[in-house]
Amino acid sequence: MLFCIFRKMLSKATFLFFLLSFHALLAQEFEQEDVKTKVRFTIKNFGITVDGQFGKVEIQTNFNSQKLSESYINATIQVSSITTGIKGRDRHILKKNWFDEATYKTIQLKSTRIEKRDNNTYTLFAKLTIKNTTKDIEVPLEIEEFENTISIKSDFAINRKDFKIGGGGFTMSKKVKIQVQYTGVR
Repeated sequence: MLFCIFRKMLSKATFLFFLLSFHALLAQEFEQEDVKTKVRFTIKNFGITVDGQFGKVEIQTNFNSQKLSESYINATIQVSSITTGIKGRDRHILKKNWFDEATYKTIQLKSTRIEKRDNNTYTLFAKLTIKNTTKDIEVPLEIEEFENTISIKSDFAINRKDFKIGGGGFTMSKKVKIQVQYTGVR
C-alpha cells in the first residue's frame, strides 16, 4: 500500500516537473545572434540620403506566437556605436544638439504589447525613449519562427523632432526611416 502511494506521488511530481520545465522552455528568451542583428537608418539631408547604423544593439525577446500576452520585445542601443561612414559626421551627431551622447548613453525600446495582424505579421506597441523623451510607437513586425530560431524584420519611421534630435534647419528631413533585423536562437 505504501509503495502504491509513493509511486502515485512520484508520478505526480514527475508530471509537475515536466510541466514546469516545458513552461520555462516556452518562456525562455532567445539569445541574439549579433552578426545577424542590425539597426539601420536613413534620413534625407539636402535631398541626399544619408545611411547609418548602430553597432551595439541588444534585443531581448521571448516571443511566442501562441502566447502573445506573455511575449515581449525590448531593445537597448548604445548611442556611441552610431556610424554613417564619415567619422567627422559621427562625432558631430553625438554632440548635445543631436544625440547628446555624453548625457544620454542609450536608446531604449520597451514593449507594452504585441498584436497579430496576419500570418506572420504583427504590431509591436512600445515606448521608445531617446534623450529622456518617451513616446508611444507602433512598429510593424514580420516574424518567422522556426524550431529554435526566430527572425524579426521591421521597417518604420519616426520623427526626429519628437525626440529633440538635431536643429530646426530645413535641409534635414524630420522623418527617419529605421530598418531592424534580428535573429535569435534558444
